[in-house]
Amino acid sequence: MSLLPESREARMALGWIGVLTLFRLWFVPHLDLVGDEAHYWECGRSLDWNHYGKGPGAAFVIRVFTLLLGDHVWALRLPAVLLSAGTGWMIFLLARILYSERVGLVAVVAASVMPLFAIGSILMTIDPLSVFFWVAAAISFWEGVQTGKKRFWILTGLWIGLGFQAKYTNAAELISFALFLLLSPGKRKLLFSGRMVLLLGTFVILALPIVFWNAFYGWITAMHLFEGGDLNRGFQMNWGKFAGFWLLQAIVVSPILFIFMLIGSIRPAVTKFPRQGEKYLLCLFWPLFVAYAWISFNKTANGNWTAPALVAGLILGAGWAAEKWMKGKKAWRWVMVGGLVVGLVETALLHDFLPLHFKNNPLDRAKGWSDLAVEAEKVRQEIGADFVIADEYQTASLLSFYLPDRPRAFTPDWPQIMTQYSIWPSYREKYPAGSTGLYVAEQPKPLPPIARDFESVRVVRTYRRSTWGEPTGPTFHFYECRGLKSGQPTTWQDRLEYSRKSK
Repeated sequence: MSLLPESREARMALGWIGVLTLFRLWFVPHLDLVGDEAHYWECGRSLDWNHYGKGPGAAFVIRVFTLLLGDHVWALRLPAVLLSAGTGWMIFLLARILYSERVGLVAVVAASVMPLFAIGSILMTIDPLSVFFWVAAAISFWEGVQTGKKRFWILTGLWIGLGFQAKYTNAAELISFALFLLLSPGKRKLLFSGRMVLLLGTFVILALPIVFWNAFYGWITAMHLFEGGDLNRGFQMNWGKFAGFWLLQAIVVSPILFIFMLIGSIRPAVTKFPRQGEKYLLCLFWPLFVAYAWISFNKTANGNWTAPALVAGLILGAGWAAEKWMKGKKAWRWVMVGGLVVGLVETALLHDFLPLHFKNNPLDRAKGWSDLAVEAEKVRQEIGADFVIADEYQTASLLSFYLPDRPRAFTPDWPQIMTQYSIWPSYREKYPAGSTGLYVAEQPKPLPPIARDFESVRVVRTYRRSTWGEPTGPTFHFYECRGLKSGQPTTWQDRLEYSRKSK
């Protein structure tokens, strides 16, 4: 299997990816960080084998790049841009292996105008790593099954393990591979072969540190995931949430492209490997997609839940569309072009390249944080604060990044484990009695831990977060918190014990 461009379509795909990469390199410094990016940067300053609710992958990659290039927005986001370029090329390769280079080109272009992938290409969260390693594993597993070479099975375990380090969802790809082998009579024996042992063994080696970390911390990530799906409240069928899942998927993929994806996933075009190729892509798409659709009955969906599965759906949709295009029906061709145009317009709106603005633009989360930090620093100097607290962990991480000396900000010292900040030492553990804190929060009244921990708490200023100069964000309150009370501070062990007892 050649990884280099050898045909006109391959060169066009690589050229398209190159142009997009240059654009993204230019664009990423124009936005502030979002909360998740800042939090992974903060986790990178205190690297561990795992972090509350997330693997260490994103934090580790960000740490490496910022150590080499400095704590700059462009340096923090550079891996997202590079990963998206690599993912784009691997989408082409997987489509070329199973269909043709023309389908690969269509899939690459379609991926570039999908709002979900467009955002994931410029924000350094767990998703760029997750999707990159998901596609890498899909290619290596197919090669392993077709050639029988052990190195591809080991590589597959490696890619899944590295993806798992970023997002636990990547372990679900093992189910997709097992299902494919189970549904392929001629390949079924591979399920219990030495090659599968190599794959699983490699994955387990990479997954064990995360398991050990969770065991050490009382399985707090397991508790978090259980509560994150609202499973602690019982499973309840909510058809409104289920409908919302489908609507959200149509938005993040782009409506017409999503329809093509579903059609291609229901009536797939024949691949180079009749029945086997289609079956493989369907196993990569449907299990994860259906699992999250089922969860959405009980939990309001997030648009990025299905991101890894959408790669296979995208190739299936591209294969179906290319087949229709070759049949020469003008109506279908216009619909296909229209789908790409709609996706392009959506993506342009996300990037504020059109003179329109819509509410709840995801990239609005990446605006105004540096200005908030400037205002916070002014208040910090005026009141002589020894440390900074924020009401939310993401705000705390953003303030840590944008304040001049990049201090470790804190969150309120809740008695239970709430976030990664509950594991790190709190301000009560780090500062002596009588210290002064600056508390930054959206709430007009201090949260209970803040009122409990200080002798006096008062609002000294308010500030409305701006969106590129326009005050459209929430209003933040700056609190002067004087007289940190003395007493035995709680530790992460205390919080863990409280969390267990409160269940």
